[in-house]
Amino acid sequence: MEKSKRFYFLDNLKWFIIWLMVVFHAAMCYMAYAPEWWYVVDKAEQSFLATAFVCWADVFIMPVMFFVSGYFGLNSLNRYDCGRFWLRKFRRIICPWLFGAIFIAPWVTYIILASRGSAMGFWEFYTTLFWGIMYQQAQYWYLGALTALYVLLTISTMVAPAVKGRGAAKEPGAVFFVALLLVCALSIGQVSSYMHPDTWTFFAYILVLQPVRIISYIAVFFAGAWAWKCRWFEEGGYCPAASRWGLPFLLAGGIYLWQKLYLAYCGIEPWQVVWVGAFCQASFTCAALFFFLGLFKHFFDFTNTILSELSATSYSVYYLHMPVLFCIAWAFVGIAVDVYVKYICVCVLTLGTCFLLSKYALKKIL
Repeated sequence: MEKSKRFYFLDNLKWFIIWLMVVFHAAMCYMAYAPEWWYVVDKAEQSFLATAFVCWADVFIMPVMFFVSGYFGLNSLNRYDCGRFWLRKFRRIICPWLFGAIFIAPWVTYIILASRGSAMGFWEFYTTLFWGIMYQQAQYWYLGALTALYVLLTISTMVAPAVKGRGAAKEPGAVFFVALLLVCALSIGQVSSYMHPDTWTFFAYILVLQPVRIISYIAVFFAGAWAWKCRWFEEGGYCPAASRWGLPFLLAGGIYLWQKLYLAYCGIEPWQVVWVGAFCQASFTCAALFFFLGLFKHFFDFTNTILSELSATSYSVYYLHMPVLFCIAWAFVGIAVDVYVKYICVCVLTLGTCFLLSKYALKKIL
């Protein structure tokens, strides 16, 4: 069986995105117009910069995660037979997902009520609201979505075994990038025409997803699998150039942020707002994805003691961060300090706690 070279830049990109996810979730506690259901909202400390950061980072965090998962997923499915592949996923993805969704997510969700002074006890909440209008899986929804995508990937290799094969390195043409952009934009625009883009929906208590983003996540996941098949990042293979994608990343990000914050107040029709937003979001998603891939391949395709520890604990940090973060953010509510000082303290304490717990405890389990 062909053995793949270790791409340290993808390890580094994963831990960077996960740490960015933590500070992103922390910023939502201090943003203006935070969702009413957000776990901890410090209404006395609202920041425009936090709002802008949340709107900006929300677009590309998960697409990068799904692309990398697709890249490694097809690699793993090619390396092992189907039975061994799913045994590994059962241990590493499915068991942590089920445990987190059943035993940890209810406590995280209960913080919504507890942080607002509700008198409802946890058990009453768990047996009523949690399994009704407040059902969710906290951050563990991603593991459920990943499991579903691995099912689709497995089925695709059974229906068309050639999917697992690899030929010579192949550079993507313009059709690939245009197709990815259009699939994301059209799916986001179509679903956004019928529901708010931030709506979360659960399906039979198994998958918890944002319908507006489902198709785009599937698209970037299979784009990652296709990238592995075409030998991206290998010697002689294609790699997005950060210098080429840097300007589109900055322009698309700026335009997206402007339309997100101001377009609705420009007097245009609601359907125009929806479709302009869909193409802006899709453009920024694609530009950010390929920019970060190129940036980390060029500058961070190596490892050392520190980077190795950050990479090894990244999954555990992701797994722990919400219960730790919201307990800390809740403890800071009412403390009279500058909002940015408070935000930095919450981020540092959360990341430090999660890292130490990950390194000395949870990493050994996951």
